[in-house]
Amino acid sequence: MTRTLEITGIIVLIIVIAAIAYFAFIYKSAPQTQPSQTAPQTTQSVAPANTTLPQTSNITEFTPFSRKEINISSKEGANLSVTAPDGVNITVHIPVGTFALINNVTHSNYTFTLATFNIKNLGNPAGYANQSPAYGFAFEVDGQITPTIDFTNSTKAPMPLTTTAKYPDTWGSWAFLGGEFNLSSGIYSGGNYVLQNSWSYNSISGIMTNTQFYKPIMWVFTIGPAHQTVVTIVNKTTTSTESSNTVNATATNTMSHNTTTTASGGYNYG
Repeated sequence: MTRTLEITGIIVLIIVIAAIAYFAFIYKSAPQTQPSQTAPQTTQSVAPANTTLPQTSNITEFTPFSRKEINISSKEGANLSVTAPDGVNITVHIPVGTFALINNVTHSNYTFTLATFNIKNLGNPAGYANQSPAYGFAFEVDGQITPTIDFTNSTKAPMPLTTTAKYPDTWGSWAFLGGEFNLSSGIYSGGNYVLQNSWSYNSISGIMTNTQFYKPIMWVFTIGPAHQTVVTIVNKTTTSTESSNTVNATATNTMSHNTTTTASGGYNYG
């Protein structure tokens, strides 16, 4: 009997220990509730990779300021003037017998335009830091500004026009090629300086003259130091006698004036 009670007690003790171990395991396995903490949130905006930022155009642009158009007949020629942005008049003389050579065909009748332009995004000519662009001017033939058209005589030889303006010898110009002309807007875009032009300067009248422009292209007036020039004194003496036409010193009619001519330039584009 006593042995039976001892065994029963041992069994009960084992059951109690097992129950305690089971409940301890359940407690440890249960999810633990932690105090709630909210971390501060930071919002950062990142621009999409394909975002397009405003771009500044560096293309040279000639915007129209003044223009005059006239119908030309090679039998008559013409003179026309326009006022430049600085208030000075530019005048062009188209001699009688001037044709427009277009696609190797001479045209005796055509539309000629003289125009001036304000300029944006244009620096000094390369290598000429002391020459600053003032404004642009151009000839147009039938609404075109292009070196593919020539002013010629009836035999297709070059027939340069005469261009004058009242500026001192600190003024000059450059032929400007390679741009595109939009007739509807009158804007000429792009291009480059290609050739410095030759002008003569009259120290008495203050007029500068070019007699080499024979293509309807764009030019840029520039301002800088006085051009390297050659001064020429022109003296013309004429005499007459009843016995002969030889020149002698008995009676004279003398005309003198000073002119200066730039040493730069070339004939191809004036």
